[in-house]
Amino acid sequence: MTERIYTIPLPGATTPTDQDALGTQLSEQGVLGSDAIVESLSSEAADLTRTGRYALGPYHSELVATELEELADSSIGAVALYGGADSRSGYYQIASAEVEPVHARGRDIWEWTLSLTASGTRKSQFRSLDTAPSQPSPGHEFGNDKSALVGVPAAARQVRAVDSTSNPTQRIRPTPVDTVSAELGDIDRFDATSLSIDDPVLLYDVAPDAQADVDVHVYDTLGRDSKFIENDSGRVRMWQSVFARDHEFTGSVVCSNGLLRITIDEPTNADATAALEVEEYDAGADTWTAVDLPSYADGDLATDWQPADVDLTHIGQARVAAQIEFEAVAGDQAGDVYAVDVELERGRESLEVWIPESVSDPIPEDLEALLEPIASTSVVDTGVEQGLVAREGVRL
Repeated sequence: MTERIYTIPLPGATTPTDQDALGTQLSEQGVLGSDAIVESLSSEAADLTRTGRYALGPYHSELVATELEELADSSIGAVALYGGADSRSGYYQIASAEVEPVHARGRDIWEWTLSLTASGTRKSQFRSLDTAPSQPSPGHEFGNDKSALVGVPAAARQVRAVDSTSNPTQRIRPTPVDTVSAELGDIDRFDATSLSIDDPVLLYDVAPDAQADVDVHVYDTLGRDSKFIENDSGRVRMWQSVFARDHEFTGSVVCSNGLLRITIDEPTNADATAALEVEEYDAGADTWTAVDLPSYADGDLATDWQPADVDLTHIGQARVAAQIEFEAVAGDQAGDVYAVDVELERGRESLEVWIPESVSDPIPEDLEALLEPIASTSVVDTGVEQGLVAREGVRL
């Protein structure tokens, strides 16, 4: 099995012996509401260096190399290294990454070097899903539900909820509200507001691939209509995973949690066309189906609101957040501009749409009608964040 760092393959990865022999083994303990505590455990090597090449052709070599470079500079935090032949699997922070083409004039082969800092293993760390339910103001006008659903891979074991990640005083074995089938795996959903713990932290253990498969992802379509194409070698991914908030998109912006997929085509100087498309995953048919949104062209709306800009504000494993600016390009309110904050979370079948805190005006009527079919009716923001917690910090 090819070694991977989170979702990115590391084919033929090697470990330079001289660098692997240096370093100090570290343990990072997360404490709720505070900075991580890192302590030295021994003088054994912990800084791991991996080197290799992508020789996948000019298109795919550059695609995967760019993903690796962005992941190294992202704020996602410790991710899993797994699938390799040696025994160095575990959770690592990417300290640095050097990624460049072998030949200055060619893009078909890329060399990479990763420097990794150990954050523990599945036997020393639990996965953690921190929650901080709150009701933002001014909120939205799509409903008044007060649930706060958060998702955990259905393959997870030892799921428990605690009130702290350091000497918790409360712990329970929560029961999922339900289980939903996403594109690449099932997800158990828990209501953070119905648990008998304020701001609960969900702890669990799960295989690395089962976690990555159900995480929320951002893609750049690179101008390709389909995420995958079929060829003699099987199914090949054509969209690029995005980990950097300042990524410059050459295609459409896609945010997907395996249940809901939102595609936004931003206007450019070369092509002023803008579009908002939404799809829902049909588990029974194993396919994506379009959500029928009201449109100005069909006479459903008096104003034609089109996305003018997407500003990614957070890319994490449990949620993706952005501010989307809409412009009225035709109709009653032509020329007006309005921005909304949105969040797509793991396990949610709807999009959280919020009025920005600094905005006093409500969402324009036709823009609200455009977003209503996909907008969450809950007025509670889960505040969900993915992390790791040292097992020793939550022992009885």
